[in-house]
Amino acid sequence: MDCPTCEAMVDAYVDGELSASESVAFERALDTCPDCAKRLETARAMSRLLRELPAEPAPDLLRARIERELRPVAEARWRPWALAASLIAAVSVGWLGGTLTGGRNTDDLVATYLRVTMSEHAVDVASSDRHTVKPWFAGRIDYAPPVHDLTASGFPLNGGRIDIVDGRKVAVLVYQRNQHKVVLSIWPSASSGNAPALVTQRDGFALARWRHAGFELRAVSDLAPSDMASFATAVDRAVDAER
Repeated sequence: MDCPTCEAMVDAYVDGELSASESVAFERALDTCPDCAKRLETARAMSRLLRELPAEPAPDLLRARIERELRPVAEARWRPWALAASLIAAVSVGWLGGTLTGGRNTDDLVATYLRVTMSEHAVDVASSDRHTVKPWFAGRIDYAPPVHDLTASGFPLNGGRIDIVDGRKVAVLVYQRNQHKVVLSIWPSASSGNAPALVTQRDGFALARWRHAGFELRAVSDLAPSDMASFATAVDRAVDAER
């Protein structure tokens, strides 16, 4: 197991979402990955702190307050305890712990977005060249995701990474829209046909979910819903132009 894969599995391991075989492989990988071992300890400490805090219901769309709490960490270099403090602050206003609809799948997607925006290592392969980013996924996941630079549509590609959604490793592409990041998670669909993008907004996040060309696509950002809809359209057009 390579280090990016090991790192992507830390949170799922702490939450008990890995299978027995995945847990064994992860624990073996820790012996040769001291950085992941340190991240595991940080994740465990943060999990303990979060469990000890009471969750209070929050008013709808606390965007301004959440951004005020999270922005310093997003703009600064990543520090584990600063990240933990920001997440605890978010819990104190009732943001984490179920205010977003959609269950664990949505929670995983938002967690991926937060890892991207808060870490100094937002991507594992940094490039706007699809011929650099797409081959990077080979051997790391069991499918080839569609990768396109959307600069012409106003969403330049920053690069890619691997993360865990609902217990599975998935391809994640990170795009830029002015000062905002758009985090797109992609995995093969079990259903046939396309489904148009459904864009929703909750707690300051715009979320898009749709199916296109055999893939499930999920995007999270702090963009306006109209910009998120434009992003989904740009992805579909780029995929269709290649077919």
